[in-house]
Order: sequence, then structure tokens, then C-alpha cells
Amino acid sequence: MGRKEVNRLGFFGATSYIVGSVIGSGIFVSPKGVLVHARSVGLSLIVWVGAAILASLTAINYIELGTSIPESGAEFAYVTFVGWDPIAFSFLWLSTLVQSSSSAATLALTFGEYIMVAIDPLVCTSDVNHRFAVLLLAYGLLLFTALMNMFSLSKIAARIQMASMVAKIAALIIIIVIGLYCMIFKGDTQHFSKDYAFEGSNWSPAQIVLALYQGNWAYAGYTILNYGMEDVQIKNFKRTVPLAVVSGLLITAAVYVLTNVAYFSVLTPQQILNSTAVATTFSQETVGSFSYVMPALIAVLMIGSSNAEIFAWSRYIQAGARRGMMPTMFALIHPDNDSPRVAVLFHVLLSMAFCLIGNVYELVNYVTVIALLTTMFSVGALSYIKWKKMPVSVNAVKFSIFWPILNFVVNIALLVIPIVVEPVKSAIGFGLFILGIGSGLLSTCPAKKENTIADETQRPFNIRLSTDFLDGR
Repeated sequence: MGRKEVNRLGFFGATSYIVGSVIGSGIFVSPKGVLVHARSVGLSLIVWVGAAILASLTAINYIELGTSIPESGAEFAYVTFVGWDPIAFSFLWLSTLVQSSSSAATLALTFGEYIMVAIDPLVCTSDVNHRFAVLLLAYGLLLFTALMNMFSLSKIAARIQMASMVAKIAALIIIIVIGLYCMIFKGDTQHFSKDYAFEGSNWSPAQIVLALYQGNWAYAGYTILNYGMEDVQIKNFKRTVPLAVVSGLLITAAVYVLTNVAYFSVLTPQQILNSTAVATTFSQETVGSFSYVMPALIAVLMIGSSNAEIFAWSRYIQAGARRGMMPTMFALIHPDNDSPRVAVLFHVLLSMAFCLIGNVYELVNYVTVIALLTTMFSVGALSYIKWKKMPVSVNAVKFSIFWPILNFVVNIALLVIPIVVEPVKSAIGFGLFILGIGSGLLSTCPAKKENTIADETQRPFNIRLSTDFLDGR
């Protein structure tokens, strides 16, 4: 097997990355966030289905983008492809310095918290020692997954990702089976009755959209293949990407809806609202003293999510370096397995720094507007490519222009609600984005062309990109 084949992902590997990236802390936390705004069992379940539909809408456009421009870097790659370099510059630095690092830190700290909840009956630590232990566990997770991503994807990281996917599905199946058992054999269906299911529903459009936003957060990660598109198996490229995305979303949507049905079969809406970790509360109500196993199991499952995070964002950094918008050293790859080790290390060190802040959830809220704008400009780039009939890969899976336009309109709606409800946070997000564009204009303005080290680093990549994917190889 040649060196280039070692680091390719096939259908099952790609699907496992999608499912492993999406099914993380969201399904164990978001049910409460959805219920806070929906206020009823019935409307909450409708929101979860709606969130799956919205995710599918974006996925359609990202399938076309990923197969048309099979380059690692996702949104950054698509925006630079159409020449919107200042916007790409803003995406790159804000995503790298804030969004990705705070997200990875949140995941790592959640891992540490679940581990400590599991072993708390044994160690009984003080609050200070508890926080310190959580930090050390978070660092351990980040370093472990960094080492996995520094070696061959197919030999190490992808196999662990597949195992993590199976473990995640198994854990959720346990919850689903317990819920169905309670419904079928114990008759716990009162929360789904006609009189109770929609009792107290909040039909305010603003609250429904905010509930959908909570659901969308749980589905985040289904575009992971777009961040490492060059690692997707080349031989079946046109077949692998769409099938992996569709399969990953179908599996995730089915598991999410059934898991929420299981939650509501055992827990009342008020119990969910009072819970800090719904899965733990669920296990306490159903398996008693054995419930401490659940947070430990969930913590183990976080390994897959952390692995997927590092995989995606290290490729994002690598793509930026190839374009000369980040230090050239981040574009370097290991000669034996094509792993961008410098980019992986940079991302992990930033994430470890954000772990010191402690409460990084507030930082994630600030970049909500940035994330939505990123998607908007990506589908805008797709519309521009279609309008200008720009040459793309012959392996591109193409859809109607209706889909990117619809996606653009939906994202505008999702942007308006945070502005109305939380104007300060939205203003900060917009401010950071505009500042990034301004910096991008200054750094990418036309200047005397010189032969730089960055040019030498990017030349082999650009030659391969133009000759390989445009010719369909």
C-alpha cells in the first residue's frame, strides 16, 4: 500500500467520523436547552425533527461544495476559491483563535467533569481539588487525541473513531431500550398523551427559533469531511462523500429522536429542566446506584468527539497556511503519513489555554454570529460558482441553485433572532467579524509579488489541485 493510500478514509471511516463528530455532548445536554424554549414534550420532539431537516439543508450544499472543491479547509477553502480572501482571512483567524479553541476546551472540560462525577463517590474531593482534577483530565484528553492525529488516520485515529462511534451508539441504545421498556411494559406513556404532550407549549416564533438553534448545536459536526476533504478516499470520491453524509445524518437523527422519546418516557419536563446532565438524571431514575456508570461511559465517548474536533480544525489551519494567511509552518505535513502535525499541536495548545478560563461556554455564545455568517458566505460562494459557471471538479455532485438560496435565507432568520434577544453578544460577534475582514483587507491588498517561502510551499499543492481534481483523478 502506497503512502498516499494509508491516510485515506473510505465509506465506513467517513461515516464514523460524521456520527462520531455529531453525537457528542449535545444529546446529553441539548434536550434541556430545547425544552427551555419549547416548554412541552410534543413541541420539543417537533423541534428535534426540525433541527434534523435544517441540518440536512446545509448538508446538501456542503456535499456539493465538498465534491466541487475537494480541498481541506471547508468554508475557508470555498470562500478563497471564489476570491473572497478578506472574508476568508476573517473566518480563519476568528475560527482558529476563538471558535475552535473554545469548542475543544468545552469538550475537554466536559470530559473531565463527567469522569469526576463518576469517581466522586470514591475520592470525595473538595471543590478546589475537583476543579484542578477536571483541568488535568481535560489536558490529558487533548494530548491523547493530538497524538492520535499525528499518526496515520486509517491505522490509529480512524479506528479509534469507529470504536468510539460504536460505543456512543451502544450507550444511546441502552437509554432508548430502557425508555421503550418503560413505555411498553410499564405503561409510562402519559407524557405523550393528547392532553399532556403539548401542555404549556410556547408557540412564539422567537422561542421556536431559539429552540431550533439549541437542536442545531447538537447536530454540529456533520460537515467534518469538508474540513479534511483530501483525506476522503479518492477512488470512490463522488460516491463516498454523499453516502457518508446522508448515512451519518440519518443515523444521528434517528438516534436523537428516539433518545428524546426515551428521556420523556421516564422524566417529566420539570425534571429535565432541573437537570445539569439529562443522561445522568435518566440513569438515576432507572438504574439507581448503577447510575454512576453513565457519566463515566459518556466521558469515554467524548474521546471520539475530541478526536473529530482536532481532525477538523487542524486541517482548517493547514488550509489557511497553504494560502499564505497563516505561518507557513502550519502547512507542513509529515512525510510518512501526511499528518499536519504542527497544525495539530498549535490547535491543542490553544485549546489547553482556553481550558484555563474555566467557563468557556460564554465564549462559544459570542461566536454564534460568526458561525452563522460562515455558513451564509459559504452557500453564497456556492451560488456565485453556479452563477459564474466556474470550473470545478468533474466529480462534483450538483444540485439546484434553489438549495443554497434557501439555506441563505434560513441563516438570515437564525441571525436575526440572536440580534433581537441578545444584542450585546451579537454586536460583539459582528464586531469581531468586521474587524477580521478589515485586517484581511490590509493583509491581502494587492502588492508587489515576491517569491516567498510560502509560495514555494504552496506551489506543489496548487499544481496538484489544478491537475488532479479538475481532471477527475
